[in-house]
Amino acid sequence: MTSLAFFIEKIAVGLYILSAAGILVAAWKLRQARQKLVVAQFKLERELALNKQARVITMGGLLIEFVIGVWAVANMVAPTLREIQLGESGQAALLERFVTSTPAVNPPVNLNPEGPIVAEQDIYATPLPTLTPVGTILPDAEEPVGCPEDSAWLLIPGNGQKIFEATTVIGTASIANFARYRFEIKEAGPDKPFAVMGGDYTQPVINGPLGEIVPWNFIPGEYRFRLTVFDNTSQPRALCEVTIHISEPPTATPSPTPASSS
Repeated sequence: MTSLAFFIEKIAVGLYILSAAGILVAAWKLRQARQKLVVAQFKLERELALNKQARVITMGGLLIEFVIGVWAVANMVAPTLREIQLGESGQAALLERFVTSTPAVNPPVNLNPEGPIVAEQDIYATPLPTLTPVGTILPDAEEPVGCPEDSAWLLIPGNGQKIFEATTVIGTASIANFARYRFEIKEAGPDKPFAVMGGDYTQPVINGPLGEIVPWNFIPGEYRFRLTVFDNTSQPRALCEVTIHISEPPTATPSPTPASSS
């Protein structure tokens, strides 16, 4: 049932178009039936025209009911099921807040670290919890920014992690009215701008792989790496920003060749 609801939500636009085409065909056939009813001279002809008219009206009514059903599934059932799934994944707070198909809007965040936070509440720098080993962590990294575990959270890379090869980003990107998320990166420093890394991702993720960091085109050094999550109005609603260190791949030390004995 859940999979069917999500599938209908995904193809709802196509179903609307097909239903509209069916309703237009039904209207055309209804017009033909009424024209035949007007010109019918015999009882049998009138009965056939009336039967055709009844069938066309029934088909049109069923198509309208189908459109209403698709709308209900796409806009009420599927969002409710998604919120229930989030609750079952340990996000009971979201389920308590969003008990209807129209969840409350997350406060927007300001992506400019030098400017004020345009939101109902500030985003504070908080330590990034590291539950499992994430690679080499260099000391004295600047503190993470944001990183709420239920909406924009990074496990890998960890704050201060050394990156020298393609690395899978693991964490969470999931908010109410989710639309997309993306990665951004900049050189460490107050006046350095963020640049988008890769493209947008359009599926929410909870405690799973978010994408990849491919560091080969970057000059080795310290960078700030950011995960930003947007809602369906293209407003950034959650972010997680950490420090990473891009370096050259380690060079393997060749094993000494044993001297041959004569």
